[in-house]
Amino acid sequence: MNGTDHTTRPPAPDPGELSGKGGWPIGLISNPNSGRNRKQLRAIERIVANHPQVHHCQTSGPADIPAALSTLANRSVAVLAINGGDGTVARVLTHLLEDAPFERLPLIALLPGGTTNMNAGDVGLRGNLVRAVRRLCRWADDDRNDGRLLRRAILRVDPGAGQSVAYGMFFGTGAIIHGIEYCRASIHTKGLANEIGPGLAMARTMWGILRRDPRFTRSVAVSAAFDNSPPAPAEDILILLVSSLERLILGMRPYWGKENGPLHVSMIRAGADHLLRTLPALLRGKPDRHAGISAGYQSRNVERISLTLDGPYTLDGEMYQASRAAGPVIITDGGTITFIRP
Repeated sequence: MNGTDHTTRPPAPDPGELSGKGGWPIGLISNPNSGRNRKQLRAIERIVANHPQVHHCQTSGPADIPAALSTLANRSVAVLAINGGDGTVARVLTHLLEDAPFERLPLIALLPGGTTNMNAGDVGLRGNLVRAVRRLCRWADDDRNDGRLLRRAILRVDPGAGQSVAYGMFFGTGAIIHGIEYCRASIHTKGLANEIGPGLAMARTMWGILRRDPRFTRSVAVSAAFDNSPPAPAEDILILLVSSLERLILGMRPYWGKENGPLHVSMIRAGADHLLRTLPALLRGKPDRHAGISAGYQSRNVERISLTLDGPYTLDGEMYQASRAAGPVIITDGGTITFIRP
């Protein structure tokens, strides 16, 4: 990756610039291995075949993404639609922002093609995948567009020690890892997907935390540094998340910081006081009087966070391993993407 400074490139166009006879040229990247696409990709292919303004690229693996983006950049698409789960979205955003194949960033449309579609739930097209593709085709064919624009910062995660930089919209560690593992082992295997499956897994994880079930309460020792502050002493952290999403699964918004930074950071220390009473309110972003820093709770909006830890973390559902020997995991604002949704 070349580390191009994408922030200096022109932003995505607005609908007024894109409107015109014949609609918008749209690029569609589909991951055929994503959850919903396994059953619905043929139907999607039949739909887009009748819409020449939609340029469809299928990527059988992550290695195919750079070539697909290059092809769509050469076709000057105004909207880039990503049809896959959160992991697919993260991989496309990584190449889009780090490699900079587009001279001007396109608008991004997220389709709910994965097993888990948390990113699409906030800034994408929710609900039925085939209906979402048909709406996309209407945008390509018709200059009367019903889309609205949402802007979100994208997390740039640098794991240090020469490892590859990755981009995404949700970073988590601690009990979040155990919740994902439980979801994959006990929920997705039963065919429950989208918000139903992760919602059940989250409820089971929260119940395990509140009952102090050791399967869900394994903490991770983390030393954190916010923005330009020096690192704090390591603490055992039960939950740590960093996100630019305004809505998580089931409408949760577990942030309550007052700063103006683009990245939401929330941390709950292992053994935090009054957890049973406090946690439900925190998931709605409405802390009660018990949710102070001294009691083990904090939330901030930052531009940069440095985390020193040994253990797994997730970025948009993909698993990675942090190591103190490799240096801190540094999360920064990787730039703003403009998403389009109904």
